[in-house]
Amino acid sequence: MIINVLAFAPHPDDAEMGCGGLLLKLKSLGYKTGIIDLTQGELSSNGNLEIRKKETQDASDILKLDVRENLKLQDGNITNDPESRNKIIDVIRTYKPSIMLIPFHIDRHPDHENAYKLLKDSVFVSGLVKYERALKAYRPDIILNYMLHFEFKPSFITDITEVFDKKVEAVTAYKSQFFNLNKKDVITHISTKAFKDILYNRSNYFGLKINAVYGEPYFINSSIRINDPIKFFDYVRY
Repeated sequence: MIINVLAFAPHPDDAEMGCGGLLLKLKSLGYKTGIIDLTQGELSSNGNLEIRKKETQDASDILKLDVRENLKLQDGNITNDPESRNKIIDVIRTYKPSIMLIPFHIDRHPDHENAYKLLKDSVFVSGLVKYERALKAYRPDIILNYMLHFEFKPSFITDITEVFDKKVEAVTAYKSQFFNLNKKDVITHISTKAFKDILYNRSNYFGLKINAVYGEPYFINSSIRINDPIKFFDYVRY
């Protein structure tokens, strides 16, 4: 099965936060979407693997994903080694995504930064014809970085106003992790109300930059071609 847009997340819930809006929007346009979680989030301060698995399934249903897999790399120790790269390469060559969504290279969580380097290298090696695996070489056309904790200057912002409520629903499906009325064993950075407010405020902030209610920022490490600037910038209002 070809998956048009495939997001890779260091932990279950990262893709929902960083690119859930784009996944929902592209799904509504008829594209096939999926998420590959690198770890099971076994080091999470709250919840356990059974709870996280149920929350992940609930979030996947909300996003209407065509595929979701977990590579079961070691949480807290994502390593750029041949075994890890091969797992990712096999996924890339299996689903042949046109767009791959990965974390930005700077972040407060070491797993997020290490995942970026691992994924970047895996994408390149996956396209090498002489790198032999069960499936033939394939490299995605487009690699987009989504925003987690570190706020980078985006290359572009996607209007997610129409799907924002569903994105929030997908994120908050992880009841053991984020702010709600459920009692937490440990108060963490992401379980505070302040972090929940960031989800709304940041989306609103980036939305205002493109004359939308809610926006989702992305970075691409290449130039963007615009053939018709007048049509392209028809959303701009001064």
